[in-house]
Amino acid sequence: MRQPLYHGILVDVAFTSREFPRTFPLFAYKKAGEWGLYGIQVARKDLETAIQSIRGAMRADAPFYAHLYDDEQVIVIFKERVFRVTSHASRWDELRRYGLTLGIPLVQLDLWPNRFQDEIHYFTERDFLVPPA
Repeated sequence: MRQPLYHGILVDVAFTSREFPRTFPLFAYKKAGEWGLYGIQVARKDLETAIQSIRGAMRADAPFYAHLYDDEQVIVIFKERVFRVTSHASRWDELRRYGLTLGIPLVQLDLWPNRFQDEIHYFTERDFLVPPA
């Protein structure tokens, strides 16, 4: 059965306002150095609007991406392009090539987590608490 929503990972420095990820319902938050990593929720019915909102809020002066996922599909959102792939890395060649042309290191194009079950390995138990204001 398909999930009624998508989850996503937004990195606050990817956006013109670092507060942008907070415009979505959050399920998790963690710090990675100076970056804030937000686990967001997007209702399936709001998916296309969310994709356009994310693209519109992304910085144009640096290469970043965001990704949304359910257990069947991963949507990778760059400022100028959107890819829809499966959660299997064997299907990511084109989007990885595109990311590399933007200067994003391959190691950062891991799209992880990309399934709901992977979240427990990405976020710790305390990350599932409400993020700080």
